[in-house]
Amino acid sequence: MIELSLWAIIGTISGVIFGMIPGAGPFIATATLYPFLQGIGPTNIMMYYVGVLIATNYTNSITAILYGIPGDAAAIVTARDGHRLFKRGKGSLAVSTNAISSTIGVAFSVGLMLLLLPNIIHVFKFYNSVLQTIIISLAVIMITLFTKQAYWKTILLFIAGGCLAHIGLDPQTYKSWGTFGISYLTLGIPFSVVMIGLYIVPEITKMQNSATGITKPDKINKFAVGKNTLTSSLLGSMVGFWSGMIPGITNILGSYMSSQIVKRFFKAPILKSTAAAEAANNSGALSSLLPLLILAIPITGSEVLIYYLMIENGFEFNIANTLNELSAIIYFVPPVAIFCLTISWYGFNLLSRVAYFYKRYNVIVNIFILTIISSVGLYVYPIKDWYIISLAVLMVIGYLIRRWDTTPIIYGFFLSDLFYENLVRTLIILS
Repeated sequence: MIELSLWAIIGTISGVIFGMIPGAGPFIATATLYPFLQGIGPTNIMMYYVGVLIATNYTNSITAILYGIPGDAAAIVTARDGHRLFKRGKGSLAVSTNAISSTIGVAFSVGLMLLLLPNIIHVFKFYNSVLQTIIISLAVIMITLFTKQAYWKTILLFIAGGCLAHIGLDPQTYKSWGTFGISYLTLGIPFSVVMIGLYIVPEITKMQNSATGITKPDKINKFAVGKNTLTSSLLGSMVGFWSGMIPGITNILGSYMSSQIVKRFFKAPILKSTAAAEAANNSGALSSLLPLLILAIPITGSEVLIYYLMIENGFEFNIANTLNELSAIIYFVPPVAIFCLTISWYGFNLLSRVAYFYKRYNVIVNIFILTIISSVGLYVYPIKDWYIISLAVLMVIGYLIRRWDTTPIIYGFFLSDLFYENLVRTLIILS
């Protein structure tokens, strides 16, 4: 138990640190400590990862709210709506609501996991291709209909994201697509490059014209939650939990869908949208572990690392081992969440100083953050020259389409192939 507590602390501290670095998150945290994790038992590995997962989902909202730059794809909604509140002088309200909603999402996910875990294998039987196709289709429709730009732009960007994800050599079939005989393209397009070039660059360009609107935020001096955000937080927790359990979708889609539902059907939706998205993000982050633990399906880059670490240590992923060897981990989640709640809340009392610093030096700050994100991605990616080339090209394209809402590219990158594969399987099943 003491050893498990130690790795919970190490994982949480790692998550706090790497969550504040845009583009880092659980993958970079796990990759950095990979050599140290190879010598510990599988239970401790998973305890470390759960701590990282929870902590990064709290602290990646720092750059999202302050600068409108998401720490990862799941924080896009927070970057949009949370930063908008920040510029209105309501940064403290965005932070406090974000912290509370994140905790609600964690609590909801833990409670539901405790309730479902003994019979969780039966739950996965419902997650067939037909259901996944319906859910992804609903997401695509929402992305298209709820956009604030011309539909053709949204559809074009969504397809472009799917094409970018598909470029390269398929490691299973050894067939290449979209490479045009260029050897570099067989490596594929790194997602971090897509995120930086086609989302962050346009967003930073837009922010240059709006930084003058930043006013001094109130200091957070008491625990309070935004008015009438409990319902949207619970909605986000529910949507996020079930989305997180679907391989290939995870909390990225849960965050987006819950925020769009709130914007469509709730009054005064900006703060409620942020609450729903963050609750979904944290709920889905935990439930996304279930396909890995029960079905041995890692569905994120960081989970792939954890999967191989635990396999090397002799762990077999199945329901029996999860219940027997890993069930104790879930009881460490509440104290980790409480610690992250405290850190993410009171750590934001520097908002007023940061606001004025950003207002005065926003160009320098944005360039600095962009440099940090790019450097982290370059450090991780093995083929440095290809990373630099693809980043330069996509940054130019991102600048050229800076007036567009490029969010659909991110969702297209994740959802297009998954949608096509499930649609084909569904048509075969129904034929």
